[in-house]
Amino acid sequence: MLDRFIDTVRGRVSRPLQYYGDICVRCGACADACHFYAASKDPAHIPAQRMMLVKKALQSGGADKGKLWDWIHDYEGTDPAMVAQLKKAMWDCTGCRRCAVFCPFDLDTGLLVGTGRYGMMQEEIGPEMIAEIGDAEVSKGEIIDVIKDFYIEQTKELEARLRQEFHPDVQVGVEREGAEVLYVPLVGEGAVIPAAKIFAAAGVDWSLSLFTATNHSYFVGDMTKAKAAANWIVQEALRLGVKTIVYPECGHATRTLFSYFDGWFGDEIEGLGRRNIVPLTYTYLAEGRIKVKPGSFDTPMTYHDPCSLGRSAGMYEEPRKMIEMMATDYREMTPNRELNWCCGGGGGLIAAAEDMFETRMQGGLPKVEQIRQTGAEWVITACENCKTQLEDLNDHYELGTEIKGVIDLIADSLIV
Repeated sequence: MLDRFIDTVRGRVSRPLQYYGDICVRCGACADACHFYAASKDPAHIPAQRMMLVKKALQSGGADKGKLWDWIHDYEGTDPAMVAQLKKAMWDCTGCRRCAVFCPFDLDTGLLVGTGRYGMMQEEIGPEMIAEIGDAEVSKGEIIDVIKDFYIEQTKELEARLRQEFHPDVQVGVEREGAEVLYVPLVGEGAVIPAAKIFAAAGVDWSLSLFTATNHSYFVGDMTKAKAAANWIVQEALRLGVKTIVYPECGHATRTLFSYFDGWFGDEIEGLGRRNIVPLTYTYLAEGRIKVKPGSFDTPMTYHDPCSLGRSAGMYEEPRKMIEMMATDYREMTPNRELNWCCGGGGGLIAAAEDMFETRMQGGLPKVEQIRQTGAEWVITACENCKTQLEDLNDHYELGTEIKGVIDLIADSLIV
């Protein structure tokens, strides 16, 4: 049992991960840092327990049993109960890395989760929907010529509507060579409209990507496919000769852009800029390329730090500075920034649909209490995944709030 999982994980163990395995499980300082454990008190949610379960599985079987691993000696075997524990340990995790902030040894158990999830998928254990969406993101590039005309037709309709409703100079172009920006959206026009307004107000020559920024293969630890999905975007940018790839309000996608593109593509992307739409918009404001109406909103509001944008990309101040330009009643959550509680929907759990709904609602309890304590009526964030989770939490726990994106606020308060 679990032979494929065991052999897969053994084949992917790096020196840092073996180092983590040798040190982790010794102090438990990370336990109360996990939003899942804080809500459930289930030992399977303790980050160190994840490491222990994997170590026990590796000790118990596989093709190389008894040859490579002597980390522990209390053999328990990979019985059905242990399989269930491993499944919960690997999938009831958003990869928020809050545990890493509290770890006295600076260990990052997210590295284990990615490796463990990939191993579990070899056993067909886990939410298959996440991997299927990842496969679709890879295969989209192979059929892009078939759907391109329909996509361009849709963008023309969107452009015509924006010219009528917002400004006659708005453009939503596709395949624009030499553009300043290649904007890679999320699925749906909701991620395109605010960016189109901002780019128009800033006078930016931009092109809309044929692809989307999301990368679900990353969630299941399949880094070969994650790179393949990202490669379509890189090749599009190079073919068009754009100056900068800009990613939308999406945490995990932005993390791949900043943390993995260099390793994946190396010299191939030398000179090609990479930005997230939120700090880029702040740059436009600081440079005077766009202007907003000060004090546009008097609704009490707070800001939720997306984990992949905050702890993993250091994006804390730009969203707050922009919100404070427009809000007359801004209220901080406590704790915030690198200590902020995860909303409970990251790590691909949103894509798992109903399979993980109750888990997400339980894991979001610390965030719910944070929101309630502020008394805010609007919760602002900079990640579409967080917005979806926060909306679900709002409905489930009857918070009575509205969830909005940072660039939504900017787009709604632009002076044009």
